Amino acid sequence: MKRLKAIFFMQKHKKFLFFIATIISVGLGILAIEKINGKIISDNPTMFGVAGTLIGAVIGGFFSLMGSVWVNSKQQKATQNIKRKNIIYSPIYDELVDIQNRILIGNPYPTIIRFEKGMQTMLPHPQFSAWGRIKADTRYLEVPDLLSKQMEQLEEAVRKYQNIRGKSSNEIQEIFNGILRKNGLAECRIVNVGEVISKYILPDKRIDIYGEAMEFDGEKKLDNCIRMKINSEIYDICNKNQIVLETRLYYKNWLKIQSETIQMLGLLIRQVLLKYEG
Repeated sequence: MKRLKAIFFMQKHKKFLFFIATIISVGLGILAIEKINGKIISDNPTMFGVAGTLIGAVIGGFFSLMGSVWVNSKQQKATQNIKRKNIIYSPIYDELVDIQNRILIGNPYPTIIRFEKGMQTMLPHPQFSAWGRIKADTRYLEVPDLLSKQMEQLEEAVRKYQNIRGKSSNEIQEIFNGILRKNGLAECRIVNVGEVISKYILPDKRIDIYGEAMEFDGEKKLDNCIRMKINSEIYDICNKNQIVLETRLYYKNWLKIQSETIQMLGLLIRQVLLKYEG
């Protein structure tokens, strides 16, 4: 392991080590010439010219070699950064932008979130698969630490929301059935009625919740005043419920971190475009 680390260190800093080695070699060469017979060289114009030519050739060759190394290094760096943009930055960016600007617009507060690519539902749900694929292969070794930390932060925010989302549906269902009982009505027979109405309650869309919930349960005809009273009670109680409030908070935090991640990836992509592809 130590030998491997030493080899990696030398490869990482090879340009600097080569520069130091060259300087030392030139210095030792000059010192050796002086030690042989500095007086003979200085008194003999021919010897002096030969020594000067030799030193000039060494220095010129050094700078020529360094120039070639620098150009080659720049080309390799450009190729590496363009590749990183194409196989790391762009796939994550495209996926997050699609989730942010298309899926979550049509399906806010989603009940289904997956961290792999699969079959989509009729109402599209977020599928975070790009980052997982990158972490599973050698591309992960090329991910900048700043982006890696940002992606882990985003994944954690999504999972926190995911963990509480089911609880909020159950809580809203309990509230809804409790209000029905309180008003002398039978509970809703739809098993997942919480999921049906939570997509309106969480974003606080003021629709006819009773009508939406009872649509497939043979909606009972209610006096309009009673219907409005039930709807008002549902919104009022849900908007004070701790789990509902936490779900909204986790969702907003997810969107905030996701937006920051998209901005970071956009900057990384534009940087490569301007510096290496412009």
